[in-house]
Amino acid sequence: MNNWKIYSLYYGEIEGTKEMITVGVDVGLKVAMPYLGFLLDNGKKKILVDTGINERFIVDGKAWGALPAKGGTKYVSDSLEKIGVKPDDIEMVLYTHLHNDHTGASHLFENSIHVFQDDEWKNLLDPLPAQNIRKDYDPETIPVLKRLNCLRVSGDMEIEPGIKLYKTPGHTLGSMCIGVDTEKGLYVLTGDTTILKQSLFPKMDKMLLMDGTEIKITPAPDVYGPAIPSSLVYDYYSWYESIYRLKALVKEEKYALTGHDPSLVNKVFPE
Repeated sequence: MNNWKIYSLYYGEIEGTKEMITVGVDVGLKVAMPYLGFLLDNGKKKILVDTGINERFIVDGKAWGALPAKGGTKYVSDSLEKIGVKPDDIEMVLYTHLHNDHTGASHLFENSIHVFQDDEWKNLLDPLPAQNIRKDYDPETIPVLKRLNCLRVSGDMEIEPGIKLYKTPGHTLGSMCIGVDTEKGLYVLTGDTTILKQSLFPKMDKMLLMDGTEIKITPAPDVYGPAIPSSLVYDYYSWYESIYRLKALVKEEKYALTGHDPSLVNKVFPE
């Protein structure tokens, strides 16, 4: 039994419209979405998942799509400091994918092993035209990762006892989700395969915002099937295959720690 604990880390936020992240449901609803990271700690090892957005991508208080945003390297170091962790304490950094809002502070972790899917590295090196238009990837990430101690994996594996990697393409070529064994069961960090909890559980009728406010949302019609895609899916065939995998792994909403869900900010799991 591996008693990992999961600490969610607030790396800043971006204000988006909900149709950007759950296509066709509650059009026009504005939601402040956090940039999230997660610290995995079993008392012996500390593993970080994702490293936020770099301040280069926040110009005049705006980020992707000219949306109001805040974040940067200091948000990452401050979030770790709040729970008594220094960058040098991190043995390994896992990346759900290599978009600019998940790799922004990679350079802080000079002594860590940096782990991502080999296909994701290929996507970073040669993005699709649509990804270039959106500036999803940061070219400056390439030389940073080249000089760090990186481990490119391919497919599923158990990277540490109780920490499982699941390749889940669709959002990007090499997206992966991370399963964490805890004393209360398996939690799955979905990255941006599912950005909000409602994406994976489309019949949800309420949503918890970062300030603790609960708002009503519209359950998705049955035509949506098992999940609600975001507007940032590049391969729908692969994405739905990944969703079916996640559905088999995550039986209850509480076990899904999705990529930008406001309800997760500064929480510890199991609760």
